[in-house]
Amino acid sequence: MKNNLNLVENFYQNSLFTFDSYESFCRIDTIYESPKDVRNVIKIFSENNKPIKFAFEPKNGLVRISLKTGAVEESDILSSLLSINANKVEGYQKFFEKNGFFFPIFSDKFVEIEAEPLLAVISRMRATVELMSQISEIQRKNYEKILTVTLALLLSSKNSIAIGSNKYESCEHNTLYNELDTASQINDNESSLRMDNQYNFIITDSIFGEYKVSLDEYRSYKADYDVLNPFWRRVFHSYFHHQHANKNERLIIEVLFHSFKDIGRFEFVTFNSINFMEEPRWENYIDRFKKAVLDVARIVVAEEINSNITGVYPEYDSTIMEPRWRVESLMSALYFSIFYMKPNLELTRLCENPKCGRYFKVSRTSLKKKYCCTECANRANQNRYRARKKEVTI
Repeated sequence: MKNNLNLVENFYQNSLFTFDSYESFCRIDTIYESPKDVRNVIKIFSENNKPIKFAFEPKNGLVRISLKTGAVEESDILSSLLSINANKVEGYQKFFEKNGFFFPIFSDKFVEIEAEPLLAVISRMRATVELMSQISEIQRKNYEKILTVTLALLLSSKNSIAIGSNKYESCEHNTLYNELDTASQINDNESSLRMDNQYNFIITDSIFGEYKVSLDEYRSYKADYDVLNPFWRRVFHSYFHHQHANKNERLIIEVLFHSFKDIGRFEFVTFNSINFMEEPRWENYIDRFKKAVLDVARIVVAEEINSNITGVYPEYDSTIMEPRWRVESLMSALYFSIFYMKPNLELTRLCENPKCGRYFKVSRTSLKKKYCCTECANRANQNRYRARKKEVTI
């Protein structure tokens, strides 16, 4: 008994916050509206006779604690969630059964949740963690990946999950949309723009100092709706006519403008790729532009995290006579664990074994650690050996 008490005491001393919840009963229903219209619905309720406790420990992240012994049952719950196949909702059933749902749910009846927006919410969380790690990589920064994920998060539509009369909504990047709304109040008057004697408009640009756009090109943006859809027309209008916007707002507009104009027009972007309408001109992705993209990526990560820790409150714990945090949901706890990450010390990487898909923590200075375990490293080496042997045979 004394050992158990010591474990519990250590657990309270070492953890930065705790969260109490319940396991859940979860099933996946596939609904056929028509032969081509198929959707998945998660049916879930809380098993209030099966309580669970979480805590955040600096070295282990969000962990699940044994109520009997006070020992850690599972470390790094966040990585376990992110490692589940992003496209298969069935993979999340066991996670919810073991760890409860993201938000408080009924214990006496099923809550039905559409799978598509739920998967989108988890994808945003995964992208946020990946972007944090990419920003902080020392020598392995993948700048195309950073641009792709930054644009995907910035331009993603809001996802909603209805739970009874309550609704969760994912982050909307107000730094961008507030600027677009503000700029829309400014008249589209080309005579107010500076022009050189070659009929080029000179735009004040924090990335390139000054940026020139010809009069003909400027007018084509205004007149040709095939070149710019309504969203991009708003971005371009802001770029040209609100050059003295707030620093962060202006930088986001500039990165969007130069991504679309200088690298290549694109129809949409996912967390894995940019769907260009033309051959991308990556030679224009120069160092000054990369630095600006990194700065915008930091803004985007901060907004994603801040939007999702609104269910976290400070309170004073009279039992241990110390300040603590009150966390309202597993979703808040997961994002609060992201909030507490220190990417200047430790990164979350995706295992480079393509058949693995697991995320793992690694020291920021571990430049060569690409695999989550020795088994994955050996398998990758074997695959490379077979590939070289096949090339020699051919």
